[in-house]
Amino acid sequence: MASVKSPIRTLVKPFLFRLLGKRGYKYAQFYGKKRDIQHRLVEEKEMELLPYFVKPGDCAIDVGANYAYYTDRLSGLAGNEGKVFAFEPIPFTYMVCAMIVKSNKLGNVSLFNLGVSDKNQTLKFSVPKLSYGPISAGQAHIATRTNAEEDKQKYYNFEQEEEVTCDVVALDTFNLELSGKNVSFIKIDIEGAEYFALKGMEQLIKKHLPVILIEVQPYFLNGFNIEASDLESYISQTLGYNIYYYDEELKKLKPLKTELFDANFILIPVSKIDSYQQIIYDK
Repeated sequence: MASVKSPIRTLVKPFLFRLLGKRGYKYAQFYGKKRDIQHRLVEEKEMELLPYFVKPGDCAIDVGANYAYYTDRLSGLAGNEGKVFAFEPIPFTYMVCAMIVKSNKLGNVSLFNLGVSDKNQTLKFSVPKLSYGPISAGQAHIATRTNAEEDKQKYYNFEQEEEVTCDVVALDTFNLELSGKNVSFIKIDIEGAEYFALKGMEQLIKKHLPVILIEVQPYFLNGFNIEASDLESYISQTLGYNIYYYDEELKKLKPLKTELFDANFILIPVSKIDSYQQIIYDK
Protein backbone atom coordinates (compact mmCIF):
# COMPACT_ATOMS: atom_id res chain seq x y z
CA MET A 1 0.00 0.00 0.00
CA ALA A 2 1.31 3.41 -0.95
CA SER A 3 2.08 5.92 1.80
CA VAL A 4 3.27 9.50 2.03
CA LYS A 5 6.84 10.01 3.27
CA SER A 6 6.85 13.44 4.87
CA PRO A 7 9.32 14.74 7.49
CA ILE A 8 6.74 17.30 8.59
CA ARG A 9 4.13 14.63 9.22
CA THR A 10 6.68 12.57 11.12
CA LEU A 11 7.18 15.51 13.47
CA VAL A 12 3.55 16.60 13.76
CA LYS A 13 1.74 13.26 14.16
CA PRO A 14 3.11 12.40 17.66
CA PHE A 15 2.09 15.84 18.88
CA LEU A 16 -1.41 15.49 17.43
CA PHE A 17 -1.90 12.04 18.94
CA ARG A 18 -0.85 13.23 22.40
CA LEU A 19 -3.08 16.30 22.07
CA LEU A 20 -6.17 14.64 20.61
CA GLY A 21 -6.01 11.08 21.95
CA LYS A 22 -7.10 8.06 19.93
CA ARG A 23 -10.70 9.24 19.53
CA GLY A 24 -9.76 12.68 18.26
CA TYR A 25 -6.84 11.45 16.20
CA LYS A 26 -9.20 9.77 13.75
CA TYR A 27 -10.26 13.25 12.57
CA ALA A 28 -6.64 14.19 11.93
CA GLN A 29 -6.25 10.97 9.97
CA PHE A 30 -9.43 11.68 8.06
CA TYR A 31 -8.34 15.14 6.95
CA GLY A 32 -4.84 13.92 6.10
CA LYS A 33 -5.98 10.92 4.08
CA LYS A 34 -8.71 12.90 2.33
CA ARG A 35 -6.08 15.41 1.24
CA ASP A 36 -3.76 12.62 0.08
CA ILE A 37 -6.53 11.23 -2.13
CA GLN A 38 -7.50 14.65 -3.47
CA HIS A 39 -3.92 15.46 -4.50
CA ARG A 40 -3.06 11.87 -5.51
CA LEU A 41 -0.22 11.59 -3.04
CA VAL A 42 -0.81 7.89 -2.37
CA GLU A 43 -0.46 6.57 -5.90
CA GLU A 44 0.61 3.05 -6.72
CA LYS A 45 1.94 2.70 -10.24
CA GLU A 46 -0.71 0.11 -11.11
CA MET A 47 -3.40 2.75 -10.64
CA GLU A 48 -2.47 4.02 -14.11
CA LEU A 49 -4.07 0.87 -15.50
CA LEU A 50 -7.40 1.05 -13.69
CA PRO A 51 -9.26 2.80 -16.56
CA TYR A 52 -8.55 -0.27 -18.73
CA PHE A 53 -10.21 -2.55 -16.18
CA VAL A 54 -13.15 -0.57 -14.80
CA LYS A 55 -15.64 1.11 -17.12
CA PRO A 56 -18.78 3.12 -16.31
CA GLY A 57 -21.47 0.76 -15.06
CA ASP A 58 -19.04 -1.94 -13.88
CA CYS A 59 -18.77 -3.39 -10.39
CA ALA A 60 -15.45 -3.54 -8.54
CA ILE A 61 -14.38 -5.02 -5.21
CA ASP A 62 -11.76 -3.54 -2.88
CA VAL A 63 -10.50 -6.10 -0.36
CA GLY A 64 -8.45 -4.35 2.30
CA ALA A 65 -9.86 -0.89 1.65
CA ASN A 66 -7.60 0.79 4.22
CA TYR A 67 -8.16 4.55 3.90
CA ALA A 68 -10.17 4.37 0.64
CA TYR A 69 -7.30 5.10 -1.77
CA TYR A 70 -8.47 2.51 -4.31
CA THR A 71 -12.11 2.74 -3.26
CA ASP A 72 -12.25 6.41 -4.22
CA ARG A 73 -10.58 5.86 -7.60
CA LEU A 74 -12.73 2.83 -8.44
CA SER A 75 -15.86 4.75 -7.50
CA GLY A 76 -15.05 7.46 -10.04
CA LEU A 77 -14.37 4.96 -12.79
CA ALA A 78 -17.52 2.89 -12.16
CA GLY A 79 -19.70 6.00 -12.20
CA ASN A 80 -23.25 6.42 -11.03
CA GLU A 81 -24.43 3.27 -12.79
CA GLY A 82 -21.64 1.13 -11.33
CA LYS A 83 -20.88 -0.15 -7.86
CA VAL A 84 -17.88 -0.61 -5.56
CA PHE A 85 -17.91 -3.07 -2.67
CA ALA A 86 -15.18 -2.24 -0.16
CA PHE A 87 -14.11 -4.38 2.81
CA GLU A 88 -12.07 -3.17 5.78
CA PRO A 89 -12.04 -5.20 9.02
CA ILE A 90 -10.03 -3.02 11.44
CA PRO A 91 -12.48 -0.79 13.38
CA PHE A 92 -10.36 2.39 13.52
CA THR A 93 -9.38 2.16 9.86
CA TYR A 94 -12.97 1.39 8.88
CA MET A 95 -14.24 4.49 10.74
CA VAL A 96 -11.79 6.77 8.91
CA CYS A 97 -12.53 5.06 5.60
CA ALA A 98 -16.28 5.54 6.16
CA MET A 99 -15.73 9.23 6.90
CA ILE A 100 -13.84 9.60 3.60
CA VAL A 101 -16.53 7.73 1.64
CA LYS A 102 -19.21 10.01 3.10
CA SER A 103 -17.21 13.23 2.71
CA ASN A 104 -16.26 12.47 -0.90
CA LYS A 105 -19.90 11.61 -1.65
CA LEU A 106 -19.10 8.17 -3.03
CA GLY A 107 -22.72 7.18 -3.42
CA ASN A 108 -21.94 4.06 -5.42
CA VAL A 109 -19.76 2.55 -2.65
CA SER A 110 -20.95 -0.05 -0.16
CA LEU A 111 -18.39 -0.25 2.66
CA PHE A 112 -18.37 -3.22 5.03
CA ASN A 113 -16.60 -3.54 8.38
CA LEU A 114 -15.50 -7.05 7.42
CA GLY A 115 -12.41 -8.89 6.30
CA VAL A 116 -12.39 -11.37 3.43
CA SER A 117 -11.13 -14.94 3.75
CA ASP A 118 -11.96 -18.52 2.74
CA LYS A 119 -14.82 -18.98 5.20
CA ASN A 120 -17.20 -16.99 7.38
CA GLN A 121 -15.73 -16.74 10.85
CA THR A 122 -14.53 -14.43 13.61
CA LEU A 123 -10.77 -13.96 13.82
CA LYS A 124 -8.26 -12.07 15.90
CA PHE A 125 -6.16 -9.49 14.05
CA SER A 126 -2.82 -8.11 15.19
CA VAL A 127 -2.60 -4.36 14.66
CA PRO A 128 0.90 -2.89 14.99
CA LYS A 129 1.33 0.36 16.86
CA LEU A 130 3.77 3.13 16.15
CA SER A 131 6.12 4.19 18.92
CA TYR A 132 3.98 7.21 19.85
CA GLY A 133 0.70 5.27 20.10
CA PRO A 134 -1.49 5.14 16.96
CA ILE A 135 -1.88 2.07 14.79
CA SER A 136 -0.09 1.37 11.53
CA ALA A 137 -3.21 0.55 9.52
CA GLY A 138 -1.52 -0.86 6.44
CA GLN A 139 0.24 -3.61 8.41
CA ALA A 140 -2.73 -5.06 10.32
CA HIS A 141 -3.00 -8.82 9.74
CA ILE A 142 -4.70 -12.01 10.89
CA ALA A 143 -3.09 -12.83 14.22
CA THR A 144 -2.19 -16.42 13.31
CA ARG A 145 0.43 -15.10 10.88
CA THR A 146 3.94 -15.43 12.23
CA ASN A 147 6.53 -12.76 11.61
CA ALA A 148 9.78 -14.70 11.51
CA GLU A 149 12.80 -13.01 13.07
CA GLU A 150 14.65 -13.46 9.80
CA ASP A 151 13.86 -10.36 7.72
CA LYS A 152 11.41 -9.11 10.36
CA GLN A 153 13.16 -5.76 10.58
CA LYS A 154 12.70 -5.29 6.83
CA TYR A 155 9.04 -6.30 6.64
CA TYR A 156 7.50 -5.86 10.08
CA ASN A 157 9.59 -3.69 12.37
CA PHE A 158 7.13 -3.04 15.21
CA GLU A 159 7.62 -3.58 18.93
CA GLN A 160 4.02 -3.03 20.00
CA GLU A 161 0.71 -4.51 18.85
CA GLU A 162 -2.89 -4.58 19.90
CA GLU A 163 -5.35 -7.36 19.13
CA VAL A 164 -8.83 -6.76 17.75
CA THR A 165 -11.56 -9.24 16.92
CA CYS A 166 -13.08 -8.96 13.45
CA ASP A 167 -15.56 -10.87 11.33
CA VAL A 168 -14.40 -12.17 7.95
CA VAL A 169 -16.48 -13.55 5.09
CA ALA A 170 -16.04 -15.72 2.03
CA LEU A 171 -17.36 -13.67 -0.89
CA ASP A 172 -18.85 -16.77 -2.53
CA THR A 173 -21.36 -16.85 0.36
CA PHE A 174 -21.76 -13.09 0.78
CA ASN A 175 -24.76 -11.34 -0.69
CA LEU A 176 -23.24 -8.84 -3.07
CA GLU A 177 -26.08 -6.84 -4.56
CA LEU A 178 -24.84 -6.87 -8.14
CA SER A 179 -28.24 -6.34 -9.77
CA GLY A 180 -27.11 -8.30 -12.80
CA LYS A 181 -23.93 -6.25 -13.27
CA ASN A 182 -20.53 -7.73 -14.00
CA VAL A 183 -17.62 -7.65 -11.56
CA SER A 184 -14.80 -6.41 -13.77
CA PHE A 185 -12.06 -5.80 -11.21
CA ILE A 186 -10.94 -6.94 -7.75
CA LYS A 187 -8.09 -5.49 -5.70
CA ILE A 188 -6.70 -7.57 -2.80
CA ASP A 189 -4.12 -6.26 -0.34
CA ILE A 190 -4.40 -8.05 3.00
CA GLU A 191 -0.90 -8.72 4.29
CA GLY A 192 -0.32 -12.33 3.29
CA ALA A 193 -3.89 -13.64 3.49
CA GLU A 194 -4.59 -13.09 -0.22
CA TYR A 195 -4.55 -16.84 -0.88
CA PHE A 196 -7.44 -17.38 1.55
CA ALA A 197 -9.44 -14.52 0.06
CA LEU A 198 -9.06 -15.94 -3.45
CA LYS A 199 -10.21 -19.38 -2.31
CA GLY A 200 -13.27 -17.84 -0.68
CA MET A 201 -14.29 -16.09 -3.90
CA GLU A 202 -13.36 -18.82 -6.38
CA GLN A 203 -16.87 -19.25 -7.77
CA LEU A 204 -17.34 -15.49 -8.11
CA ILE A 205 -14.05 -15.26 -10.01
CA LYS A 206 -14.91 -18.12 -12.35
CA LYS A 207 -18.32 -16.60 -13.07
CA HIS A 208 -17.26 -12.98 -13.69
CA LEU A 209 -13.62 -13.41 -14.81
CA PRO A 210 -12.49 -10.07 -13.35
CA VAL A 211 -9.01 -8.64 -13.64
CA ILE A 212 -7.39 -8.95 -10.21
CA LEU A 213 -4.73 -6.76 -8.64
CA ILE A 214 -3.05 -8.61 -5.79
CA GLU A 215 -0.18 -7.68 -3.51
CA VAL A 216 2.34 -10.48 -2.93
CA GLN A 217 5.01 -10.58 -0.24
CA PRO A 218 6.45 -14.09 0.15
CA TYR A 219 7.59 -13.23 3.70
CA PHE A 220 3.97 -12.70 4.77
CA LEU A 221 2.76 -15.74 2.84
CA ASN A 222 5.31 -17.85 4.68
CA GLY A 223 3.84 -16.56 7.92
CA PHE A 224 0.72 -18.55 7.03
CA ASN A 225 2.78 -21.57 5.91
CA ILE A 226 2.01 -20.75 2.28
CA GLU A 227 4.74 -20.88 -0.32
CA ALA A 228 4.71 -18.37 -3.16
CA SER A 229 4.68 -21.36 -5.52
CA ASP A 230 1.40 -22.55 -3.95
CA LEU A 231 -0.23 -19.21 -4.67
CA GLU A 232 1.17 -19.10 -8.20
CA SER A 233 -0.09 -22.62 -8.93
CA TYR A 234 -3.55 -21.81 -7.59
CA ILE A 235 -3.79 -18.67 -9.73
CA SER A 236 -2.61 -20.28 -12.96
CA GLN A 237 -3.97 -23.82 -12.71
CA THR A 238 -7.13 -23.58 -10.59
CA LEU A 239 -8.33 -20.10 -11.57
CA GLY A 240 -6.94 -20.10 -15.12
CA TYR A 241 -5.21 -16.72 -14.95
CA ASN A 242 -1.95 -15.38 -16.31
CA ILE A 243 0.25 -13.36 -13.97
CA TYR A 244 1.76 -10.00 -14.95
CA TYR A 245 3.58 -7.13 -13.29
CA TYR A 246 3.56 -3.52 -14.44
CA ASP A 247 6.66 -1.99 -16.00
CA GLU A 248 6.24 1.73 -15.41
CA GLU A 249 8.85 2.71 -18.00
CA LEU A 250 7.33 0.60 -20.76
CA LYS A 251 3.78 1.37 -19.62
CA LYS A 252 3.12 -2.31 -20.24
CA LEU A 253 2.32 -5.48 -18.33
CA LYS A 254 5.14 -8.01 -18.46
CA PRO A 255 4.43 -11.72 -17.94
CA LEU A 256 5.86 -13.31 -14.82
CA LYS A 257 8.77 -15.59 -15.80
CA THR A 258 10.26 -16.12 -12.34
CA GLU A 259 8.89 -17.00 -8.94
CA LEU A 260 6.55 -14.50 -7.34
CA PHE A 261 8.44 -11.69 -5.63
CA ASP A 262 7.58 -8.62 -3.53
CA ALA A 263 5.27 -6.63 -5.79
CA ASN A 264 1.75 -5.97 -6.95
CA PHE A 265 0.65 -8.33 -9.70
CA ILE A 266 -2.11 -8.05 -12.27
CA LEU A 267 -3.98 -11.29 -12.92
CA ILE A 268 -5.83 -11.63 -16.21
CA PRO A 269 -8.00 -14.61 -17.19
CA VAL A 270 -6.45 -16.55 -20.06
CA SER A 271 -9.76 -16.34 -21.92
CA LYS A 272 -9.59 -12.51 -21.89
CA ILE A 273 -5.95 -11.92 -22.80
CA ASP A 274 -6.86 -10.65 -26.28
CA SER A 275 -8.91 -7.84 -24.71
CA TYR A 276 -5.79 -6.36 -23.10
CA GLN A 277 -3.17 -6.87 -25.79
CA GLN A 278 -2.60 -3.10 -26.04
CA ILE A 279 -1.10 -3.05 -22.52
CA ILE A 280 0.75 -6.39 -22.58
CA TYR A 281 4.43 -6.55 -23.48
CA ASP A 282 4.72 -9.63 -25.71
CA LYS A 283 8.41 -9.66 -26.68
